Amino acid sequence: MVTRRRFVITLGGAVVAVATQAARGQQGAETPGATMEGDGYIPVRRPPRAGAAKRLTPLERDAVERMLSCPCPCTLDVFTCRTSMPCGFSPRLHADVVKLVDGGYSADEILAAFEQAYGEKILMAPHKQGFNWVGWLAPFAAVGGGAFAAGALIRRWGRRAAERRMAASPVPIEASDDEMARLEAAIRSDDP
Repeated sequence: MVTRRRFVITLGGAVVAVATQAARGQQGAETPGATMEGDGYIPVRRPPRAGAAKRLTPLERDAVERMLSCPCPCTLDVFTCRTSMPCGFSPRLHADVVKLVDGGYSADEILAAFEQAYGEKILMAPHKQGFNWVGWLAPFAAVGGGAFAAGALIRRWGRRAAERRMAASPVPIEASDDEMARLEAAIRSDDP
């Protein structure tokens, strides 16, 4: 039998375990040998397209940078890292993005070039294909399953509480006033 206290304790332990595992996973997600100084930087270069004009505005370029994960230990996107941290990676990655934009490349082509150089880990979000669907769907499935389990437990506890109240409440007696008077007289009399 699962009590409310046991359920809350188990749920709390699971949340702590998941948070700890997620923190450990983020620490290991950085590029091997990468430091804030930019060790491990891989240049992303493509020859400019002949006669190509810029395809992206500065805002669109910044949006591309928000889709790229900075390889330094900060785990932020390139735009945020570049504008808020003293990092050796993000200014160089920004320069690569600017050169690719000036070379006439689209956002998808720029992301593909970075993915080719660094692998899928450079992307802030994995592609929605193959096994990565688990990463996209698992949080929703976990929340839905948890809500279903919590609802089932609450209904079960509610039914048990109602059963206990029914068992503890007195059963109404259906008797006439004359019968009740005789019963009271029998109880109050000292005759055995």
